[in-house]
Amino acid sequence: MENPPHPQQQHFLFVTNPMQGHINPTRRLAARVMASNPDARVTFCTAVSGHRRIFPSLASPDEEFVDAAGVLHAPYSDGYDDGFNPAVHDAGTYRARATAAGRETLSAVVARLAARGRPATRVVYTFLVPWVADVARAHGVPAALFWIQPAAVFAVYYHYFHGHGAALAACANGLDPDATVRLPGLPPLKPRALPSVVSVTSPEHRHHVVLDMVRELFLSLDEHRPRVLVNTFDALEPDALRAVPQLEVDAVGPVVPVPDDDVSPASRADLQLHCHRDAKPYTEWLETKPARSVVYVSFGSILPVSKRQEEEMRKGLEATGRPYLWVARKAGGDGGASPADSSGGAGAQGMVVEWCDQVRVLSHPAVGCFVTHCGWNSTLESVTRGVPMVAVPQWTDQPTVAWLVDACMGAGVRARVDGEGVVERGEVQRCVEMVMGDDGEAAAAAIRAQAGRWREVSRQAVARGGTSETNLRAFALGTAAVTDA
Repeated sequence: MENPPHPQQQHFLFVTNPMQGHINPTRRLAARVMASNPDARVTFCTAVSGHRRIFPSLASPDEEFVDAAGVLHAPYSDGYDDGFNPAVHDAGTYRARATAAGRETLSAVVARLAARGRPATRVVYTFLVPWVADVARAHGVPAALFWIQPAAVFAVYYHYFHGHGAALAACANGLDPDATVRLPGLPPLKPRALPSVVSVTSPEHRHHVVLDMVRELFLSLDEHRPRVLVNTFDALEPDALRAVPQLEVDAVGPVVPVPDDDVSPASRADLQLHCHRDAKPYTEWLETKPARSVVYVSFGSILPVSKRQEEEMRKGLEATGRPYLWVARKAGGDGGASPADSSGGAGAQGMVVEWCDQVRVLSHPAVGCFVTHCGWNSTLESVTRGVPMVAVPQWTDQPTVAWLVDACMGAGVRARVDGEGVVERGEVQRCVEMVMGDDGEAAAAAIRAQAGRWREVSRQAVARGGTSETNLRAFALGTAAVTDA
């Protein structure tokens, strides 16, 4: 009798756009898939501009590289190998050019892998590159979407494009802050809980391009119906994970760096845009501070902060009398002075830096509060470290994240803004004190207790046998069906 054929070796191809906030969680997920299925191959693919930032010492920007965990990094080209520069490139033609170039060059990567005898058997992609599903289908490879925002945001977007767009826009743009919109499978949502994209109604709006990109993704989901892996965990978003029964949606998060004694080389290798910066000054400064005494402040790396907001934040932090570590750009968003320019960079109370290892800072016992823009990566890093938050959301998914932090988890407080969208100094002081008040203050003690509880719940989700670990292991081992792309 003939021997039965050997099953094909699993080969996961992860594809994302070159933004830092997309590269990092996708690389971590790739590392976890490899850890869940050591017999599998894993290839990570981002645009050349992102690839060259991960591996700046390569002889050629598009040279392939195998990292310490055995993950192959093979870039595609989106036509902007030096990165997109709005001062040089035409923003109006960016998407079309990037999509056309990406389809062609990613297809070449898939074909090259197959020619080497290691064909991709699963493609996993993020939401700003929906065209990847077309490439996967053309090569006969099943695809899955890795959704790197909350499940609630995914559900809101899905319903927006499936009959509830007018109701969402009306709620988001209405004058009543207590108005609610009801969507299938979700609790009633007020305007402040909605992602900012659903408020866009005019093609002239500066964020209309974001709405178009989200629309393109959900049209692709309707066509391809891939499995959706979400960077969240069941205990946090049980309803949202089940609010779109038309698709197979599974929690696999939080996909964040884990403690150093339990981390693989691949998941430790986050892309840091300023990774050459020395961590010693701020870590030594933190070592001089008492436990839970430091306010950590960071608003992400995409949107600039106005000069007025910087000034109000600085004054509010100083009014607390508490030490603070602030990660800020060198120059203000409107050309004004940065906090570092205003405060001298470091002092007895505050230290301002251009970059820090955020996970290391949030893990430091001196840090007692995180004033954050509520980017989902940052929020999950704070949740898994048990650090209470002051939520200062700006756009896209961040208002919904702030709702999760404040109303759902009780692990922080959301700051109020004035008519110009600025958090004034008194509000900064109020929120920090509400989160960091003395042990005898009931509100602060309750928030800290909730932050500690969610830390444990989030870690249980990714521990062996946890809900997210079980979902990811099933995906990695191929024991859960993946819908053909």
